[in-house]
Amino acid sequence: MRSSTFTLAARYIFPVQGEPIADGCLTISDGRISWLGSSSDREADLDLGNVAITPGFVNAHTHLELSSLETSDELGPAGIEDEVGWLRRVVAQRRLGSVESLCEAVRRNLRECIDAGTTTLADTTTAGLSWDHVAEAPVRAVVFSELIGLRRVRGLQTSEEAWDWLATIKPEAQVVANARPGLSPHAPYSTSGWLYHKAAASRLPLSTHLAEMPEELELLETRSGPLRLFLEDLGAWDEEWEPISSRPGDYVRKGELRQADWLIAHGTYFDPSEFWQLRPEAAPNGHRVAVAYCPRTHARFGHATHPFRAMLERGVVVCLGTDSRASNPSLSILDEIRFLYRSDPTLGGPLLLTMATLFGAWALRAENTTGSLKQGKSADLAVIPLPERDVADPHQLILDSDLPVQATMFEGHFVTGPWKSL
Repeated sequence: MRSSTFTLAARYIFPVQGEPIADGCLTISDGRISWLGSSSDREADLDLGNVAITPGFVNAHTHLELSSLETSDELGPAGIEDEVGWLRRVVAQRRLGSVESLCEAVRRNLRECIDAGTTTLADTTTAGLSWDHVAEAPVRAVVFSELIGLRRVRGLQTSEEAWDWLATIKPEAQVVANARPGLSPHAPYSTSGWLYHKAAASRLPLSTHLAEMPEELELLETRSGPLRLFLEDLGAWDEEWEPISSRPGDYVRKGELRQADWLIAHGTYFDPSEFWQLRPEAAPNGHRVAVAYCPRTHARFGHATHPFRAMLERGVVVCLGTDSRASNPSLSILDEIRFLYRSDPTLGGPLLLTMATLFGAWALRAENTTGSLKQGKSADLAVIPLPERDVADPHQLILDSDLPVQATMFEGHFVTGPWKSL
């Protein structure tokens, strides 16, 4: 295994861009996939046994600096929490936390992601706080520095902090770290329009929370409602604020805002008439837009059914995220696709696995490097133990199980699991 070329065998290999391979083998040369096929065609150096090898998972939306919140006493039926009330708790947690505690949360949560098979992620953070930790980790990533402020003085502060951080990152450091910086105008209800336009002018990858909750639509349409009360209580409301538009889609597709890559977090309350704005063909000059759906966080707040299936049918790229430990019991994308499958068994395993890997890689412009198992791509893998049974569709062996990821490989090296020392 110390050789630059070696072959792994597994009960199943799931290339994503191809049918599952039973009794499969995968050869890795200098950290890249050089061959995959049947074990009858090649002898393995290491047989991993009754496992599935999948591409490493892509967590397309997370906040590594946030920690778990204690269960609220105000949960509604079926454990549903009021999202605006939850935002109050998150803000309180952030104000009480020190930089050291936030960095410790980043380290802890990053390790959890990697242990869960994540090899690519998009993190939204404060003033680039997570960059050093992510850049040193065995992942490829985009780190989005958050821009917040309806009031101009607050917007100027977060903007200055973000650009000061960007100035510290040299291009060569991004190559070594497999990481890129980006900017995240937080949300229409918290971020003034000029910050969105300034972010778009940077030509960096961008992320924003959009069409996240009904209260957001109410604020955009009427300048009133629970979110306004929340902002007033924080001292963050600006009486002179005017939204870019009452339609969320305009926040990524109006004027020069179209001249950027956008990763939209949540996207639950887009009107179907806006879906066309989210399709890759709607972006000029090859710019990309994708929606990062976080299923278990979505369920926590009792939202309306997410339109991801209708979006996919209309050509929108929908990938998966975990949001944060403040809203989710784990940071495992495998847990997300299992949750979706159990919520709706008609969802096909190939679709769920593609949303968890290749679509997220495309959203982060990493699809030529990772996101599927294909000759020439990086050997970024998740190894998942399988139950001792046979089924007609091998995807069900992954989706009908509770067995966690056993090992994670990044660029041809096991970074977690029992084979890490090999």
